[in-house]
Amino acid sequence: MRVILLLLLTILFENIDTTTRYVQAFDRINKDSEPILMLDLNNGSIDTLDRLQFIRLSLEHIPIRSFQEQVNLLNPERAQPAIIDEIQFRFSNDEFQPQDQRYDIRFRPTNPLVRKKTKELYQNRKLQLQTDAARAIDKEIFERYELIISWIEIQQTLKLVEERISINKQRIEWLKEYPGADFFDANSFTEAHADKLKLWNDKTDLELKHKELLRSINLKLGDNISHNYIITWEQNITLSAQDIEATLSSSIEDSFSEPLQVYLAQLAFQETQLEQDIERVNTDMGFIQTEYFPNRTNKSLLGISAGITLPLFHRNRTDLMNLSLEEKERSLDILAEQKKATLEQNYWKSHLKTVLEKYLELVQLYTQMNLQEMRSTLQVLDDYEPLKTLEWQEMELNWKEIEQQWYFELIKTYIGYLSSKELLSREPYIDWLDTKSY
Repeated sequence: MRVILLLLLTILFENIDTTTRYVQAFDRINKDSEPILMLDLNNGSIDTLDRLQFIRLSLEHIPIRSFQEQVNLLNPERAQPAIIDEIQFRFSNDEFQPQDQRYDIRFRPTNPLVRKKTKELYQNRKLQLQTDAARAIDKEIFERYELIISWIEIQQTLKLVEERISINKQRIEWLKEYPGADFFDANSFTEAHADKLKLWNDKTDLELKHKELLRSINLKLGDNISHNYIITWEQNITLSAQDIEATLSSSIEDSFSEPLQVYLAQLAFQETQLEQDIERVNTDMGFIQTEYFPNRTNKSLLGISAGITLPLFHRNRTDLMNLSLEEKERSLDILAEQKKATLEQNYWKSHLKTVLEKYLELVQLYTQMNLQEMRSTLQVLDDYEPLKTLEWQEMELNWKEIEQQWYFELIKTYIGYLSSKELLSREPYIDWLDTKSY
């Protein structure tokens, strides 16, 4: 009964396979056996979107442009107080007599220390915005590398699934053609049809994931989509395990500057210090006043007076105390961010070494297996069966799948390691998947 049911399912999915072979979840162009994804968004000319171009477009991402616009708007020169804090026009008359009229103009200058510290404060805040923008760029570039690697991984996996489908189809055709041969096995025939269903499911699942990945890529491109783009990210991947091993052994460990999150915490600490300095010197300096007596006859009509304020009593001791507490808190934030950055860098480095070691072990194990020699040995045996060739091809596909899984885990970890060192966003931008770029 089970065999009859599986045969019925086989007939059903043979028709489904014929239909889905030509109906895809996304638009693909097969060129030189390389699947290429085409973004049909307009009817304009077709451009190639390579990896480095996609990475450089990070600067056009809306959140990053927002940071840059804020930086451009913030001008420390204009933020500092004016030289003259206040101008007063005064009129007085001692006894309401015309001869006692008096007109004064009083100028109250701004404390120059307040002007200086305020300018420094806004310079500090501008640096904080620039640092936030740099962190946003680093995060955005890391996310784009993740999209690139995921896209390539799905492309490679689709190829392997297509190979498995082809091998399984060949097995079914041979078993159908030679039902009375010695190598014919009813269980193998039934399992081959069951595998057909599983492989169809695997392929369809990958195509749906690929479509979702394409949506994420379109969101990243945003307003930069003005033409039809052909994505060729699978080309020119020259990064090898040996290159990663050489990078770990190079002087890259000492080539990075202070982590941005630590620098940002230091700027926040300096901001609190500047706010305290402004609070301490924010006192009234005094005034300069010109005087005019329109009805004097025996004296000069003009006069001048000036005054100076002695800041014997400070009005905002509570504010100073709160700022002191905030300064202490931000000094602890610096230590916390330094520890966090060190732990993150050590994690990525340790994880990268582990994955690299396991990948090299896998490559060595494959060399020891020597599948080509195994195939030659099987072909000269007297009882060699045609299906053994297909089994050998499936064994080789198993190796490719495992090797691919570990390779992509290796380069994902490598990109994470570079991101922890803040090297991805260091100008000039390079393609870290292509060793010819650096």
